[in-house]
Amino acid sequence: MAAGVAQSAFDVMGIVGTQFVAMIIGAFLASAGGFLVAWLLDRMERKRQERSIALVCLDLLSSLSVLSNLAKDARARGNPYGPYTIRLVRSCMRDLDVYERNRERIADIADPNVRAELYTCMARMTLAVDGILAETDVIARTNEEIEVARLRNDTARVQELQQDRSERETRRDISFDFMQGTTQELCGPLSIKLRAIAKSDPQNLAAIVAANAQSTAAVPKKLDD
Repeated sequence: MAAGVAQSAFDVMGIVGTQFVAMIIGAFLASAGGFLVAWLLDRMERKRQERSIALVCLDLLSSLSVLSNLAKDARARGNPYGPYTIRLVRSCMRDLDVYERNRERIADIADPNVRAELYTCMARMTLAVDGILAETDVIARTNEEIEVARLRNDTARVQELQQDRSERETRRDISFDFMQGTTQELCGPLSIKLRAIAKSDPQNLAAIVAANAQSTAAVPKKLDD
């Protein structure tokens, strides 16, 4: 009798123990599954954000390259820094403003080397474009001052202003060449890396620039005067 009761107790304890182990294993698997799903969703979201900002930067680099090349062609004919050329440079500044508004999102790009190259490229473009526009505004004001000095027959002042204008024109040319050098040296290689991140179709940035450069032929010459 006592032996039967003891055996029944052991059977009950065995069943309870088995159910408890099963509950532990089930809880562990549920927690692990939830953690895995959360990790996968987070990774997918990070990749989506990375691809999104890579596409934005890729579009900006393409636009800057095209605009820079158009400005180069415009400078080669008519007034080198006429209204058309300056409008193209101002368009570059608007693209750089878009970059500034999205700069915090660049942290979503996992590769630190790509981030560093992107920062370098955009910083160089900003310095160059800002230099061109700033010197152009100062040169315009200097021209007005020269005319006023001529009306007053102030020869010394005219010569001083002409010297200052010559120096600023040189600095403007340097800034313009710096802009061109940046697009040629950095935009192309960086676009390849961003395209790999964005999983975008492979395209040659030089071909895009060359295709869009043909539009300068349709621009009336008077825009460059």
